[in-house]
Amino acid sequence: MRIISVAGKKDSGKTSLSSRIIKELTNRDYKVASIKHSHHKMEMDHEGTDTYKHTMAGSRFTVGIGNRTYFNINESFSLERLLFLIKLIDEPDFVVIEGFKNYNYPKFSTSPDLDDEYTIEVVDAKNLSDDDLNLLVDKAEKYAYDLLPTLYTKDCGYKDPNSIAKAIINDELTYDNNKQAEVSLSVDGNVIGLNEFVEAFIKNTIMGMLKSIKVKEYGASDFNNIQISINKKEK
Repeated sequence: MRIISVAGKKDSGKTSLSSRIIKELTNRDYKVASIKHSHHKMEMDHEGTDTYKHTMAGSRFTVGIGNRTYFNINESFSLERLLFLIKLIDEPDFVVIEGFKNYNYPKFSTSPDLDDEYTIEVVDAKNLSDDDLNLLVDKAEKYAYDLLPTLYTKDCGYKDPNSIAKAIINDELTYDNNKQAEVSLSVDGNVIGLNEFVEAFIKNTIMGMLKSIKVKEYGASDFNNIQISINKKEK
């Protein structure tokens, strides 16, 4: 999974640019997810629907399932938490995030005064040609990277994920999505980075245990995607 951001002031063309990037990534056969941030209250459901009535009655977590599935959660999640959950649910190739100004992910800025060390390019979104859009998406392919805490630090000359991220954006390091961690871990809502030893230990231990369990009886056999949730119960 790789993450690219579009940030800028109101009416600077953020949504238009985000939508065009999503469309072009999709045209390039990538599976794309997106996150939209707003300082205003946002509702994914509408007044009068059954799921809206569930939420108004006090349901903290409402799920609607039909031709599509949506979640309405009465809580504001951090960006890292949302990215982690998206990765668990569907493992997209790209996540396009819109409206998050101060996170350490590569970004296209639609406002000249929002230009920081993670900005790949300042974009005139309202006057962007199709050719220029293609060049932007080329840059997204080159510079976008996975969840920040999970970036490897071994054998690359950098001591922490933030340094790796800056090195990728500054063309000092090439990001290889195929060499990223296979194990994702979150503890108390916080994404945890794993070194190679810990990742291999967790993976091999769980895989070994599963092989001794009759998982085929439950319709599982390939072990391509394993999810475990441990909720510690206080005694």
